[in-house]
Amino acid sequence: MPIVNVTTWPNQSDEKCRELIEELTLTVNRVTGAPFDKITVFIQEIAQNRWGEGGVLGTDPGFPELSRRRTRPADTTTDTTTDTDTTGTGAGAAGVGVVAGPGVVAGAVSV
Repeated sequence: MPIVNVTTWPNQSDEKCRELIEELTLTVNRVTGAPFDKITVFIQEIAQNRWGEGGVLGTDPGFPELSRRRTRPADTTTDTTTDTDTTGTGAGAAGVGVVAGPGVVAGAVSV
């Protein structure tokens, strides 16, 4: 029983959500062979003021640029050195998933 969890900002129309659910269901069926009635897709919407990437709140006017940084912001109270991203991923979204656009993460699929 595959379950697909898509987490996004609440900015998609019902039509876009329907299209996404249909396409994900078709893809999971094609790849796994799971019957359509056993594939669950749900969309979880999180407000931009409750979402952060790279330490930046989604409602910050500089979010598109600041959330992609690879260094820690300077600490103005003590030391201005920064730590670099040693993972090499530069991941812009938390958790396991596939970034599908600004503020959209398709979660792990359980089969």
